[in-house]
This record gives sequence, C-alpha cells and structure tokens, in this order.
Amino acid sequence: MYKHRDASQRLTIEFFQIEADSYQRITQIVVNQFQLAPVGELVVGPDELFQEFRLQRKVVGLEWDIWSGYIVVAKTKSAEKLVRKIASFIELHQL
Repeated sequence: MYKHRDASQRLTIEFFQIEADSYQRITQIVVNQFQLAPVGELVVGPDELFQEFRLQRKVVGLEWDIWSGYIVVAKTKSAEKLVRKIASFIELHQL
C-alpha cells in the first residue's frame, strides 16, 4: 500500500500488487461493504479501469491502471477519511 497526493493534491492510495482481473471483484466487495452508489459508468481503457462512487457528499474513485495497480482516490476533500477506511479494508482482507 502506497499513500500519496496526486498532482491535484487528492489523497491517493495504491496497491501495486493487485492485477486488472481483480478490479471488478474488489470493487464490488468495497461498494457493498461501504454502501457506495455509482456516479457514472465504468470506463475501460487499454491500460486502465475506473469509476467514481458516492457516499452522501463524499466521492471516491476506485481505479486500476497498469502503472499503479488498484487505486483508491479521494475525489472530494470530505472523502479522505473514507478513502483511508477503504484502503485499510482492502489491506486487512487481502483483497
């Protein structure tokens, strides 16, 4: 697990070891566990997958790309605590 702030200063937590074929399974588990609602559709590119989710006014990105693995991003400042909880959940359950 690697925590940092991206170029837009959003809290970003990466799991390098998680492969693309685990994205859908992990995302579904996280969505169910944290009762997240999708914002928009899943975007699938040649080297990336990403979708935003909402819990009240908190918006997070659940993403995967070839360079970073599985990524949890706070799309709103208010979502930082939620991002930390999601990342801890992923790490604890070795998803």
